[in-house]
Amino acid sequence: MAYQRTPYVESKRAEARQRLVQAAVALMERGGWREVQMSAVAAEAGLSTGAVYLHFPSKTDLLAEVYRTQAGTELHVLTLIAEQPVPAADRLRAGINAFAQRAMKNPRLAYALALEPTDIEVEEVRLHFHREFGVQFRRILDSGVAAGEFTIADTRVAAACIFGGIVESLMGPLGATALAGGKAAIAKRQPDATALVDGVVAFCFHGLGKPSPRRPTAAPKRRAAGGAGRAKG
Repeated sequence: MAYQRTPYVESKRAEARQRLVQAAVALMERGGWREVQMSAVAAEAGLSTGAVYLHFPSKTDLLAEVYRTQAGTELHVLTLIAEQPVPAADRLRAGINAFAQRAMKNPRLAYALALEPTDIEVEEVRLHFHREFGVQFRRILDSGVAAGEFTIADTRVAAACIFGGIVESLMGPLGATALAGGKAAIAKRQPDATALVDGVVAFCFHGLGKPSPRRPTAAPKRRAAGGAGRAKG
């Protein structure tokens, strides 16, 4: 009878695999894809190099899993936004804002995931996720067209332009951060994320022939009954 792993053994294997992926991500945050070497990942995770190969037969397998894990998280965030029961314009702004702001919070990792050259097998995974991001933006646009918010001849093309515009607009800022040496240089070169995202949002809505929805503002404080500054009679 073939050996069957117990639930305990399976859980320990899954735990070790997750540790390796997290270790690879930590290395990417420091120096991009080139930092993810099997021996370095093993040391970062506190495991043997043999343990790395037990879970990932090749470096490419590890890199592809790292990309699937990280991009899958970002795709989940965008999917949740696309499913919200609010006007399409609000969801579109929220989707663009979430993707760009999250990238700017971890610029070195974002640059590696979105733009930095890597193995061809990982590039194929990247292209797959880029298409999936486009699908979610198209869902938002389709619902906006159905509700009369947008007038778009081809939502597939419009969604591709929106996602491509986001990625391309981030290329310069993320690339500058990736090439910066040390935390001081990173802080000095990193642009104001809010201004950058607002510019991307405005550009995308201009392409749709719509003004960009305003950012939510805090509700004004209610005055005390009878007027706070009213003199006593």
